[in-house]
Amino acid sequence: MRDHGDTGPGSGVTARLLQIDDVTSTAIRALYDYWQGLHRNGPLPAKRDIDPAAIKPLLPYVIIVEIHRDPFRVRYRLVGTEAVRFAGWDYTGVWLHEADWGEVTEVMISNYQRVAETGKPMFGADDVLINDKWKEYEWAILPLSDDGSTVTHCLVMEDSRHFERRGYSFR
Repeated sequence: MRDHGDTGPGSGVTARLLQIDDVTSTAIRALYDYWQGLHRNGPLPAKRDIDPAAIKPLLPYVIIVEIHRDPFRVRYRLVGTEAVRFAGWDYTGVWLHEADWGEVTEVMISNYQRVAETGKPMFGADDVLINDKWKEYEWAILPLSDDGSTVTHCLVMEDSRHFERRGYSFR
């Protein structure tokens, strides 16, 4: 397991849910628009519907997770290079509950469960202390389905670029 520093009580981990209209990340908005275009009021798109060439500039920030049930678990299937850089380690192939994200692990599992149950996207903003450094980002979880209705994967993006440039803080 990787040591992510103090993310325990009092460490300053914060999170808030956003609506798409409140998301300031242009990358997340672009990924959401792409995802929306794949299913416009139809069934949920499948992982196979994603064309990496169509979202090439976004790929370094993209994460694809597998959703498993009975028991509910999340596995990181693909982690983009910038997501790896942001986290400080490559967690491709790792189960979320084994990733050692500290107190945010349960929140992340809950978020994925909500998306898996509702089939609706979820957006948020977090400020997390990792290895004595504040990491700030916005994120999106976009459901994918092999059969059009049961969520089997999620297209995820974590974008910290504009916060790091602007010095923005949620604290």
